[in-house]
Amino acid sequence: MTIPLTLISFGIITKWSYGIVIDGTDEFLYGFPLIYKCDGFHTSLSTQYFLTEMIVNLFTYFAFWLIITLILNRIWNINIPKRISKIFWIGYSVLFLGFIYLSNDLDDRYSTKRDFEVKIFDSGISIFGIHDTDREKYQTEIKNWNEK
Repeated sequence: MTIPLTLISFGIITKWSYGIVIDGTDEFLYGFPLIYKCDGFHTSLSTQYFLTEMIVNLFTYFAFWLIITLILNRIWNINIPKRISKIFWIGYSVLFLGFIYLSNDLDDRYSTKRDFEVKIFDSGISIFGIHDTDREKYQTEIKNWNEK
């Protein structure tokens, strides 16, 4: 039960940050506790993934859900039927293969580690990737930061 909860929560709930990449542009960056994803610098509509940070984030989510499921299992014994488990893994496999296809089609990049520094101006929680993307409210902060 821990692995499905980890994968679902990792895909649905994350932290967004808005910042300026040192010697680069202003970007929305994603990941909790470490930034593991941002827009690609090499072409539009692409995404960059940083695998080391993504693995650390996955372990963080896994540890959280493991603690929760162990506590709940002591209080209340949870049994998931095999049919529901198989449906979940088949659905997850289809979604994962679709993600791989889209990632290849959009020229996404995978790096072992993030190789740039970021100055963060604001952050928040993103559910299903939905959050305020109004860059106008940060323009004065970016202008002041660029003048330094």
